[in-house]
Amino acid sequence: MDLELGVHDLITLNGDEKPEAAYLRTAQFVKEIEAMNFKRHWFAEHHNSPTHASVSPELLAAYMSAITSKLRLGTGGTMIMHYSPLKIAEDFKTLTALAPNRIDIGLGRAPGSGSNEIVALAQGKPNAFDDQYDKIEVILDYLLDQKAASFYGNTMAAPLGVETLPEPWMLGSSGQSATKAAEMGLGYSFAKFFGLETDPAVFELYRKQFKASEFFQEPTVMVSYLVVIADSQEEADYLAKPIEMQQIALRRGRMIRNADPEAVKDYEFTPGEAEYLNNNQAKRFILKGTPEKVQRLIEEEQALLGINELLAYSPIFDPQKRLDSYKHLARMFNKI
Repeated sequence: MDLELGVHDLITLNGDEKPEAAYLRTAQFVKEIEAMNFKRHWFAEHHNSPTHASVSPELLAAYMSAITSKLRLGTGGTMIMHYSPLKIAEDFKTLTALAPNRIDIGLGRAPGSGSNEIVALAQGKPNAFDDQYDKIEVILDYLLDQKAASFYGNTMAAPLGVETLPEPWMLGSSGQSATKAAEMGLGYSFAKFFGLETDPAVFELYRKQFKASEFFQEPTVMVSYLVVIADSQEEADYLAKPIEMQQIALRRGRMIRNADPEAVKDYEFTPGEAEYLNNNQAKRFILKGTPEKVQRLIEEEQALLGINELLAYSPIFDPQKRLDSYKHLARMFNKI
């Protein structure tokens, strides 16, 4: 089955790595991903994080679009609750004018932060929208140069008359937004690596209820997974161990930096930790193993959920091993 591939990037910081080094590393990685014929590369939005450097995804997408030629760049996502719909639309219309047919906007309704960051981003003011879907409607109207609802209709989002449109995707991690994505004629992107399950019926409902729009003519499902692929299961386990330790720490309310797997190779998971990690594998939140094993898992997920595109989040510590993991993925689906 055909499957488009992409990258979900949180710019995970390795050890004591500085942000400048992480951004340089990411710029080189983006070029490599384009050469392997991945379709898109998305940057996340996480505020006040000591472990990730993807805080301004629109800026990252702009920079990376200037050093690539065919790769789609975007945000996975833009956390719309924090920003004016006018500013969001103008940012993405500008990006689209600079990189025609190569800009995506992942419309996220979560905060991507804690309560203190929500207040700081809002300058201490409450959110003006009771319903984030209403805000998305305003953003979409602005992107289409149409008159928006309420007082937003008193102005238009510049630049006007941009020849191509950014590609808007509704982000989801629980399945609740799938029907709204169908109603608005948007792509539906589900973040399975967050560790949340959704009934396959949700994706079928999205496809059945989908209404074509100026943005998408057909329903399109994208799912993000944590992916670690290596030549052997033992090597995959070795490379994934620091990532799994991060997951366990986050579950306990702590954030720890991504470690060199050699430094933590002797750590033994407790029975409770091992059970948690085994559950993540069983539920396909993480796809880990040899190319043959991971390809089988992906094909099973594709058949179950009707996936058109897969985004891989693979924060492997060693840059070459990380690239090798994505190369394995590209070869599976004949991209290289």
